[in-house]
Amino acid sequence: MKITRFIPLIAFLSLGAALPAFAADGVWGAENIRQAVRDYMAGSGKPLADTAAIGPLDERMQIPPCATVPTIAPRSAYSSSLVVQCAGPQVWTFNVRVDAQSAAPVAASGKALANGPVQRWHVVVPRASLPVGTILTAAMIEERETDIAPGGAFLKSLDEAVGLRLTAALGPGIAITTRNVARAPTIMKGETVTLTAEGEGFVIATPGRAEEDGYEGDLVAVKNIKSGIVLSGRVAQGGVVLVR
Repeated sequence: MKITRFIPLIAFLSLGAALPAFAADGVWGAENIRQAVRDYMAGSGKPLADTAAIGPLDERMQIPPCATVPTIAPRSAYSSSLVVQCAGPQVWTFNVRVDAQSAAPVAASGKALANGPVQRWHVVVPRASLPVGTILTAAMIEERETDIAPGGAFLKSLDEAVGLRLTAALGPGIAITTRNVARAPTIMKGETVTLTAEGEGFVIATPGRAEEDGYEGDLVAVKNIKSGIVLSGRVAQGGVVLVR
């Protein structure tokens, strides 16, 4: 069976000769891909900390091992993404982002200052390890102070982060950036919603189940739980889907 993921229509050069050979037995998972990226970065003179964010990758994935060192190259001259590709015996390709800026955990505030006060910034970090797909809540994250300017990509307050969904797994104390979060859908596949039909002088509401993720204003498939019929409806606020 041929396994292919996100095959990009670009050409790239292999730096694989600088990397150690990979075993061709067993199966590979997300950590094998991350290790290949770490070896590539080290061979390029830019070694990553063990806590550097590399993803998004599904921790449950199992893929055929690569018989040789995977080919790795930047997706483009202006991108922080890398293309990781195996040429055989079974071809597969992954696009991953490397967030080296948020690799080191941010120390909690209270650092002793020998030369008087310095400027401080706030960043947002997880309290504990969070898997990819997590929708952030205030209980999961906290603000910490740093004396290193974090840059525009870093989230700087809880209000910015709450409600966003992680696109990469993060460990405790790793600063969250715009590169590893995305806006969470208004409704998610499998979630119970309220199907509402409105007409001249009447409103009918019944429970339903979302058959796909959807943002406010999207047209999505939903199932009427009572009848089992699948309908299309427009996503509204508060878990409501308007059916015409």
